[in-house]
Amino acid sequence: MPNLDLPDSLVQGQQSIRPRHYAACLHKVKLVQHLYNSSVAILQFVHHVTPTMTISSIPEPRRPIVHLNGFPGVGKLTIARSLLKQLPSAKLVHNHLLINPADAVLHRTQPGYQNLRRGIRSSIFSALANEPATFNTTYIFTDFQSDDDLGAAVCAEYLATAEARQAVLVPILLFCDEKTNMERLVSSDRELHSKLTDVDLVTQFRREEDIHRFTGHPNYLELDVSNFTPEEAAKRIFEHIRGVCPEV
Repeated sequence: MPNLDLPDSLVQGQQSIRPRHYAACLHKVKLVQHLYNSSVAILQFVHHVTPTMTISSIPEPRRPIVHLNGFPGVGKLTIARSLLKQLPSAKLVHNHLLINPADAVLHRTQPGYQNLRRGIRSSIFSALANEPATFNTTYIFTDFQSDDDLGAAVCAEYLATAEARQAVLVPILLFCDEKTNMERLVSSDRELHSKLTDVDLVTQFRREEDIHRFTGHPNYLELDVSNFTPEEAAKRIFEHIRGVCPEV
């Protein structure tokens, strides 16, 4: 439709058009022009968007991110490995895969260490949020984050990643009694992954620090694994994940 300009006779105010009708005619013509332009804009938008909104291109639900938090030695990695066998299309990212590269460059007491750790996490999290090849995989992270500012900030990164991924975050706190914790700390293959095996230090952690809790999060689970085998604990976690994400 061409631009609805006024006829010359109306614009020039010729005697054939009574002056008192001029304003009313101008208003009506401009209204029609506005409606026409709006309709064209809507049609152009629909024409642009509709072809891309096919059933095949509507994104499927992205698989969840599972975050297992707990003190060193409670059994997170062993339980995560058992959980990996129960979850279809899942991958395990244990915390020392993210820690050890930073430790190889800087000591954790040196300036820049936490920035380096953050940069490593950022690269991983960016892939989970933006790379379609990751969307059909459930990712299991093991972690030890205390309830201080640093720990809370790291856990907030997991929340932000899940939101950017448009996926569910399943935060789980694993804990056990102190005696069991110390036994597991020295009896597992922790040294193979450069994991902490210092009983005195972990005892200090337990007595002086609190573990971060995703209190109030709808998918949060706290699980006492003192008397569970890794398989039993993994089964409990699997059932919880299925309750949160039935499509898994």
